[in-house]
Amino acid sequence: MATAEAVKTTQLLENLYGEYYRPLNWEYGKKSRNFFAKIKKGRKSLFERVFLKSYTIDDQVCFKKSDFLEGEIIEQKSVFIKGTKQEATFHGFFIIHNNNKGIYGEIISQKDTLEYFECKEKFPEIEESVKNKLRLKLGDVIRKLTLKYGDQLIVEVLADIMEDYFPDA
Repeated sequence: MATAEAVKTTQLLENLYGEYYRPLNWEYGKKSRNFFAKIKKGRKSLFERVFLKSYTIDDQVCFKKSDFLEGEIIEQKSVFIKGTKQEATFHGFFIIHNNNKGIYGEIISQKDTLEYFECKEKFPEIEESVKNKLRLKLGDVIRKLTLKYGDQLIVEVLADIMEDYFPDA
């Protein structure tokens, strides 16, 4: 039976009201700097960042769910400034997954992000909207099964299925 490493996800935002979601890992106060940014392959640096617009509802910082599309890569960084030093209290690159309760991020390294962009250039993609819809549906099923049966069993079953259906992959 094949095994694979379980995918690590973390909840980034929870529903505040309607389409607005509030971040869970966020430094508040005058001595803090926070951002969410969509990540693209950079020309002059490793990555280009498109910073997402934040909103305020009842003194809560929030973001629109529509800015966090399924399967996109997002960077989140929260920094606390102490004198002349900056301390990152939360930082990471994430592949976005959505459901009604919150916006989740599948942790991805900077190296894997670079490889993702290189592969995207080399290989033709199927229509992104179809791919995103399929990923959303499969992701929801996998998350529900994982809650019921646990990470390890689901990873083993998925690895077996991959071997059966795609033996040359």
